[in-house]
Amino acid sequence: MKLLQTMKHKVKDFIKYRKYNWKILVGAFFSGALVFYIGIIGWIYFFDKQEISPQAVSAIPEQKTETVEISSLRIGFTTDWEYGYRKRMKHKLTLQALSALEEAVTYLNNVFHPDIVVGGGDYIESTGVKPERAKEQLSQINAVFQKLSAPRLYALGNHDLRSLTKADVREVLGLEDNHTFRDIGDWRLVVLDTNFNKDGSDRGAKQYVTGFASDAELEWLASALQTERPVLVFSHHSPVMSPSASGVFSVNIVNAAAVRRVLEKAGNVVGVISGHSPYGYAEERNGIHYFVVDTLVNEPVLGTFATLELRYAKEIREAEILFRRVGGKQRSFQVVDRKLDTLENEQDGLPELFPDEVLLPTADDDQNTEAEY
Repeated sequence: MKLLQTMKHKVKDFIKYRKYNWKILVGAFFSGALVFYIGIIGWIYFFDKQEISPQAVSAIPEQKTETVEISSLRIGFTTDWEYGYRKRMKHKLTLQALSALEEAVTYLNNVFHPDIVVGGGDYIESTGVKPERAKEQLSQINAVFQKLSAPRLYALGNHDLRSLTKADVREVLGLEDNHTFRDIGDWRLVVLDTNFNKDGSDRGAKQYVTGFASDAELEWLASALQTERPVLVFSHHSPVMSPSASGVFSVNIVNAAAVRRVLEKAGNVVGVISGHSPYGYAEERNGIHYFVVDTLVNEPVLGTFATLELRYAKEIREAEILFRRVGGKQRSFQVVDRKLDTLENEQDGLPELFPDEVLLPTADDDQNTEAEY
């Protein structure tokens, strides 16, 4: 009985204690809420009355947005005019060269406005033509090219040298040398001579098709590529295979692999622009983009030439080319990017740059294997 009374007293004390604690907690909660509310009102009132001084504003660091400066350059390229007095030679409408080149020059002057224009060689079709007649042809077609508002560069082609020597061609065109390079904007443009015999002597006054770069020419090329600038190389013969008139891929330079090794070793060559082949073509090898532009007087694509819009970000050493084939009822284009000193690149919207009927080469079509090439 005594134990039961003790337990009743403890239960009453517990209930009393719980009621007391509940009152304390409720009171503390409302007191805290009141203090918080008063604090918020005071904070709003205080800062609403404050004015930020000019000194305080100047002390706030500016948020700088980093921008990469990009330079641009515009280049025209027209090749294989093949001007002659015959109405046609197979697929080439040689007698239409004057009017076709006139249209190209008009477009470049009035529409594209290039910073410089490069001729890709084979300015005349001099097969079986006497030297004096060939000089006359070259002078006539060059007079049209000279109507350009922009400066001009010239590469030499194999058809230019079927009746003339390199010295003859230089005399008519006003050239100081068979090869050259020029710095323009942020870029270096290199014009390579691919018209040599295997013993290193100049080709000339003799019919031949494929090109060859002598050891001396390769040494000169390596020297010309020694620059921090991005480089475009121009040559008549391409260092890669391209479609021939019969639609079969053919070798353009006998020692093309040696040429490519020099180009790749430099690390700054963005692209190589060439002619010689009747059909256009493009490919990328080890970070370098190779473009072959159609013959100006090739009947299926009569009047074709090319424009190149170059962009370069010097700080990050990234270059971009927008390559367009113009005329000849075609408007294909290609955008390529190159990170200098690396093999990094991207291709956007790669088009078919040669007709569907062009056949891929087989082992029987050409005795020059890829290893030899």
